[in-house]
Amino acid sequence: MLKKEIYPKTKRLSCNGDKVYITEKLDGSNLCIFKKDDTIYIAQRNNIFLIDELEEVKGIIYKGLYQWLIDNKEVFNDLHNNSAICGEWLGMGKIKYPVDEFDKRFYMFAKANVDENFNLYNLIYEHELFIYPFQSQEIPKCIGIVPEVTYLVNLPNKEQLDSIYQKYCDKVSRNVEGFVINYKNIITKYVRMKNGKLQEHFDRGE
Repeated sequence: MLKKEIYPKTKRLSCNGDKVYITEKLDGSNLCIFKKDDTIYIAQRNNIFLIDELEEVKGIIYKGLYQWLIDNKEVFNDLHNNSAICGEWLGMGKIKYPVDEFDKRFYMFAKANVDENFNLYNLIYEHELFIYPFQSQEIPKCIGIVPEVTYLVNLPNKEQLDSIYQKYCDKVSRNVEGFVINYKNIITKYVRMKNGKLQEHFDRGE
């Protein structure tokens, strides 16, 4: 006889409601940095490499990333083993961000864990939890966090997002690629700038 409860527990309904968090979608390139077996790895697009392999991969990594990693190499030793930080690497997109507002190159949008097969799991998008991949529970000064736009009590429709987008653009006085909507730790994107040009958002099924 196997002693095991096979049917999962049903989650209790939350009476407090689930907030919808909206952050700015930066026009950057996806970048993950993680620690595994006391070794620091960098993941960009379809490549994962050791931070100690920088000279060998110098020709294929993002513009500016080589020197940034050289300058900040030691801070990533503070990561817990099997912890990952995920974000946008700026400087390769069509939107040029003002340096007085964006003084970092890497802006974190999630934390995660990495398994033995180099797959991410436990992806978390709540900003207040971004300190926990680090043993010191401090985010290094070379790392930023994607800007918060607002939060809502209900999922917005396109018309509401259009209105929020216009108000946010007026507030920051610059081009904004779009938003990332986080509801119950499930993220979706609302995109208004494509190749540097303003367009209507529409669902591409992506």
